Amino acid sequence: MEKQPTLKEKLSIFSSRTAGRPARCLAADSMAGGSLSKAEFMDKVQQSNEACQRGDFQAAVRLYSEALQADPQNCILFSNRSAAFLKLGEHQAALDDAERACELNPKWPKVSLRLKLTFAALVLLGAV
Repeated sequence: MEKQPTLKEKLSIFSSRTAGRPARCLAADSMAGGSLSKAEFMDKVQQSNEACQRGDFQAAVRLYSEALQADPQNCILFSNRSAAFLKLGEHQAALDDAERACELNPKWPKVSLRLKLTFAALVLLGAV
């Protein structure tokens, strides 16, 4: 029986519910261009999610970037990396990733949230 997520996990932008398995925006076998095996890819995703959960956003960005090299069409990885960039104060990079995630899957609810948060941060900083 699968463990039900806690309320904290449901509300977290870096939910541990996806740890160990990447949520997909495309077919599960679309990683043909990457140099990682599927197991290595899944390990990178798990490590990046764990890095976010412990507040190590530099490591998370690096790990999400490595996973994106293997699967550059994964909107969730772009969205998660966007959130990590936002936590680091790298607003333009966060916006770029949020926009890319939106291009890949415009109907995914977290994408609009990432765009709104990033845009709000840029407005507050006077960058827009």
